[in-house]
Amino acid sequence: MNDDAILRQEIRASLSGARSLIRCYSGLYSGEDLIRDVLKACDEVAQTSASTPRLREARRIVQERCTKLVRDADRFSMRDPATIAASRAQAFASIDTFQDALLEIRRIEGAAPRIGALLRRRSL
Repeated sequence: MNDDAILRQEIRASLSGARSLIRCYSGLYSGEDLIRDVLKACDEVAQTSASTPRLREARRIVQERCTKLVRDADRFSMRDPATIAASRAQAFASIDTFQDALLEIRRIEGAAPRIGALLRRRSL
């Protein structure tokens, strides 16, 4: 496996918790806070990376799609299974977008030489 595939797999595994929260969300219990929990999982994965406009936009989309899922699956509203499934699919797609933005940042960070490594080199 090349470094790109390993990095992609690592980020995907790190975001599996957010995907699991979306998959298991029912909207029937008052203690469920999908938006907070998913954004917390995304922030934990992205905490070591620099924030870029694309990553902030991807996070905003995740928040927007999770909010839509919460509204559609609300226990006090008319619950249409097709609408809930479509909202859930859009939330999954937003996690994929967030993953792609994070992968792009990690690639750039990995390609840039570290200053510390340059300082530790032996002089010629």
